[in-house]
Amino acid sequence: MASRRDLLKMGVSFVVGLGVGAGLTSLLRPQVAQVSPTGTTTLETPKPTTTAAGRKRDVFKLGVVTFQTGAASIFGVPALNAAQLLVEQINQAGGILGAKVELVVRDESGGSDKMIAVYRELTQQAGVDAYIGLISSADCLAVAPVAEELGTTLTVFFDCATKQLVDKDMMKKVTFRTGGTTVTDGVSLARYVLEVMPDVKTVVGLNQDYAYGRDEWSDFKNALLTLKPDVKVLDELFTPLFSTDYSAQISKILDLKPDLVHTSFWGPDLVNFIKQASARGLFQQTRVAFARGEFGLYEGMPDGQIVEGPHYHGFPDPKAYSINRDFVNAYTSRFGSPPPYPAYHMANAILGVKYAFEVAAAAENVGWPDLSAVVKVFKRLAYPAPGDYIIMTPNHNAMRGAVVGVSKGGRLTSLKYMHPAEVNPPVGVVSDQWIKSL
Repeated sequence: MASRRDLLKMGVSFVVGLGVGAGLTSLLRPQVAQVSPTGTTTLETPKPTTTAAGRKRDVFKLGVVTFQTGAASIFGVPALNAAQLLVEQINQAGGILGAKVELVVRDESGGSDKMIAVYRELTQQAGVDAYIGLISSADCLAVAPVAEELGTTLTVFFDCATKQLVDKDMMKKVTFRTGGTTVTDGVSLARYVLEVMPDVKTVVGLNQDYAYGRDEWSDFKNALLTLKPDVKVLDELFTPLFSTDYSAQISKILDLKPDLVHTSFWGPDLVNFIKQASARGLFQQTRVAFARGEFGLYEGMPDGQIVEGPHYHGFPDPKAYSINRDFVNAYTSRFGSPPPYPAYHMANAILGVKYAFEVAAAAENVGWPDLSAVVKVFKRLAYPAPGDYIIMTPNHNAMRGAVVGVSKGGRLTSLKYMHPAEVNPPVGVVSDQWIKSL
């Protein structure tokens, strides 16, 4: 957990859930610490009143958009599972400012134009109080300008990792992201690779041919070459999203015999690659570094591979961190398996929305805060979540760390947490420039 001094250096002014050892359920009724520029901290429990911005409401409409059908539903369904679980728990604990949370769910399948239409429908017709989505980076890049133009609804991207949202300053008014970027992934993975493979000399990239896949490879490659300039890139391979046959790429890698392969495959692409590469003996010849490969642990991931989370259900240790313990136990009991990282990403977003509204109400001494107050709080909010401590920044993006480890028996071993300051550029610094300065 970041210290108060760390938070002040980052410009954070609102800290939620400071109780040590509190489980997830107790944190749904948070204490709020308002940290002044002088370092003075005051604790209080948010108490809705009936002054100024708005009176107490009965229902909080929360729009949630994630893949429920199609190939990407392998990621989207766990995220929706987490949303349903957390909303039930929040409602049992009294809702958001006394309002019962009502999920308004839409399917992300259909492409960027459809997602723009869905966003308009949810915010202008369904009247959601807050919007949470999306998995696809392309969808986030399409929806962000619309959300900013309308400026009517708190909009939180829970998963998409494109760095362009930050580097192009696309989140200024009502749009936020509670997840990390491809820079977080790439630098975390590169640092860990050099710790466990200090003599690596050759690498091949195998990634999906769209913004996310190309950015993941670029950030990893540039970080690796900055930290170890003598590494040789033997080839850069790209495949269409949701391909089913990787035989040609596997054959090329087997011929090149690199020390390391980097891939950011996710969802069905990740599962298909693991199966096909295992059958061809690729993992016996070379080692693979998986960006966001945690999901593959449950789909036959061979031992000895380097895997970046960005979340993993075993970290923070549930025995020591009761928030994660409660989340893992509840999710596993309901859905039959531990929560994969899309579930953690959804939890980060939902808790962020809840805390932003509650802290804004407390700070403004109102029963229901207006959007400007919520936005003011959210960009300087720090709060505990099941897999991490989330620190928002003035660029409307979380300053996130990452978990990296080595696969063994369907689990991660030799875990290392990469601190946010190690794997994220400072606010206002363009990602590529920062990577070159490592």
